[in-house]
Amino acid sequence: MDDRELIKRIMEEVKDEKLREELLALVVEKNKKKEDTKQEEKPIDYVARQEILFGATEGVAKVYWWISYIISIVLTFVGFSAGLLALLALLAGELNTFINSLFVSIFTLPIGLGGVFSLRSGKKEYEKLKRKSAN
Repeated sequence: MDDRELIKRIMEEVKDEKLREELLALVVEKNKKKEDTKQEEKPIDYVARQEILFGATEGVAKVYWWISYIISIVLTFVGFSAGLLALLALLAGELNTFINSLFVSIFTLPIGLGGVFSLRSGKKEYEKLKRKSAN
């Protein structure tokens, strides 16, 4: 039985005014509890989060995002290049160059790839949230 039917039944069958008011108050209180538990958490809005954390407007937050994205791409490129250089140094027998290149590759490649993937997923989530709010 939904709330409308319950209210209609209370109004028809309960003759005592005080009891009717108490029952209707219980129905209203039950609905408030339902609404409080229904509230969903919104996905993280990364641009809004940057606006709050850094005091930036949406335009400035987008510039921060692009700068971070470009830096992540550069780090990924440096990591791949250093890995390729390490492979070539190993084939040429240059042990010092191999160790240095491998060291650079190990530290820059995961940071760059992690940055690229996290920034892209944040942008997709932001666009999805923006589409939801537009509808």
